[in-house]
Amino acid sequence: MRNYRIYIYITLGFTLFFFIIAFITTPYFVSHNIIALLDNEISTAKVETHQVATIIGEAVITKENKSKAISSVQKALVNKDQENIYLSVIDWSGKIVSYPDPTEIGSKSYEQAAGIVTTEDLITGENLFNYIKNIENNIELNVGENIIYTLPIPNSDLIVAAHINIKNIQSQIEKHRLYYNTSFLIIGLITLLFLLAVIRFVSSYYEEQLAIKTNKIEDSVLNLSKLNTSLENHQKNLIEIRKAQERNIEKIGNETSEEIPEKSKQRLLTYVRNELLSIPTEDIAYIYVDNTITYVINKNGRRSTTNDSLDHIFTSLDSKLFFRANRQIIVSIQAIETIKKFGNSALKIQTNPESEIEIVIGKNKAASFKQWLDL
Repeated sequence: MRNYRIYIYITLGFTLFFFIIAFITTPYFVSHNIIALLDNEISTAKVETHQVATIIGEAVITKENKSKAISSVQKALVNKDQENIYLSVIDWSGKIVSYPDPTEIGSKSYEQAAGIVTTEDLITGENLFNYIKNIENNIELNVGENIIYTLPIPNSDLIVAAHINIKNIQSQIEKHRLYYNTSFLIIGLITLLFLLAVIRFVSSYYEEQLAIKTNKIEDSVLNLSKLNTSLENHQKNLIEIRKAQERNIEKIGNETSEEIPEKSKQRLLTYVRNELLSIPTEDIAYIYVDNTITYVINKNGRRSTTNDSLDHIFTSLDSKLFFRANRQIIVSIQAIETIKKFGNSALKIQTNPESEIEIVIGKNKAASFKQWLDL
């Protein structure tokens, strides 16, 4: 259930983010493309206006039939009002002389479009776009209200006018807006699906790794539990064996006890300052070396020193009671309180009394330590 919530939150957050990006960038892209289109159309309109003005002007100069020239232009202009930019010819009184729609011929036009500066140096795609963007779609424009550029014909009373098809441009604006919105929608969906797939893959991998780590931890806890159980059982067995030996010794007498060979020391000679102190090995908690000095720690926490090396001491101790944890310390099984995991494969021992140094059994000795506990 938690994973589904994550996917829902990510989907909502990503959708909101992409909506904001689309809301900000779509108008920019639309205006950028339409302005570029209008700049191109304005340049084309100016060129065509000059061409038509030149043709009619030359016809007037050579005294050719003026009406014949206008008639030829009219044929060329028929149905051109469906394009973004188209031309017309008007006289100085504003009456239409030539127009793509012949029914408009003879009607009155305007010298310039409302709000549009027709001076050649000022008309740009940007201010034309801003004008078109603010016009409502349902406004009916008169013929002259969409004029963006005019040019007088030399030696005549005629003017060539360039018109902008506002409805066409508005339609193209809507198409561009729909195109970018659709593009953002498709890209957003593809990106969202890809993102969810990546999150699914990463979360699955993470869950697998977490499960592996959990299993390892559970195995480690189980192994430590077994080690501690083995430790307790071994300590009990040693106590029972010792008690049984003591009972047997008392029962069979001194003669029999002398026949039993002693394999290990029963006491260890130590020093406390200048005083000699003999300690029974069964009272020793642990022995360690620090700065070449060998310290012997009793079960009651009392510390003394000895001149023997750690190697020599270990060879003389009962291997069932003492374990060489590392090069620095020997620990008695009766002093071990708990065994904990340390790192990947090492073990850490807690003693009573608490050890003055850290007792760590490396991974190389961990197996022999486990075997020692099962003796």
